[in-house]
Amino acid sequence: MNSARFEQSTRFERSARDLQRVVVVSTRYKPAAHPVAARLAEAFATAGTEVVLDLAGEKVLRELDADLVVAVGGDGTLLSTARRLIGAHTPVLGVNLGKLGFLAAFGAEEIERYARGAQVPNWPVSPKMMLLVRLRGDGVERHALNDVMLTQGVMTRLARLRLSVDGHLASEYRADGVVVSTPVGSTAYSLSLGGPILSQELRAMVVTPIAPHSLTNRPIVLSGQSVIGLELLSPVDEMALVLDGQERVDLRRGDHIEIRAAPHALRLIASERGAFDVLRLKLHWGEGPTLNRSEDAP
Repeated sequence: MNSARFEQSTRFERSARDLQRVVVVSTRYKPAAHPVAARLAEAFATAGTEVVLDLAGEKVLRELDADLVVAVGGDGTLLSTARRLIGAHTPVLGVNLGKLGFLAAFGAEEIERYARGAQVPNWPVSPKMMLLVRLRGDGVERHALNDVMLTQGVMTRLARLRLSVDGHLASEYRADGVVVSTPVGSTAYSLSLGGPILSQELRAMVVTPIAPHSLTNRPIVLSGQSVIGLELLSPVDEMALVLDGQERVDLRRGDHIEIRAAPHALRLIASERGAFDVLRLKLHWGEGPTLNRSEDAP
């Protein structure tokens, strides 16, 4: 493995005036973010930086040779940005206009001040493991930052799925589907299914069945060096491969999906808050029950 592709956390310490090219991206699914993205693009341009504005979220970002990508919208926008940037070394900064903001950690006002030269930052840059997904026979490489799902959609018939790890049979599921997540994605859909929370620094994958028809099927954690195979054994009408909850590929009986850690990580610019700070603030993790204060009064 090329260690340069999985560098340790570094710092982003470049002023806006030192950047030659900045890409500001949004998505056509969040038009409310477009005025903010345009305002940030204008601020970077005023600082003398070449700016590429991608409001539709359709450009091949890895070909733009940028010094910084600013994703404006929320975590969904950042997920799609990560997939379009795969293979590039460009750091990504997320501006949160959505609800949770696990990945998109910055406010628009803070980044506008930075773009206008108000500060020389010292932001941590953390590599985030991504998944490389191949559907046997179609020759297409797909990627995900959060998770890969094999899901039934609205159909209620159970699917039969065979799980292999490094070419060895591991289990068979009768379930509504299965989720394979990264450490980043361990706090997304996998968490709601009862999967574990993984430290962001781990190189690992979580395999979590969706509503399995067996008490013995439990989430499992695998090394980031493992190769996961999923084979669809049963005839289904609506089974699909879904990447980050955003890209869908229809499946049929006999399809085989291979999932492994991608050779390139996303270089995400984070706030100074740690992952557990975010969990406590956003999901209220670790808090006790809310009691009626009047019961405690003397």
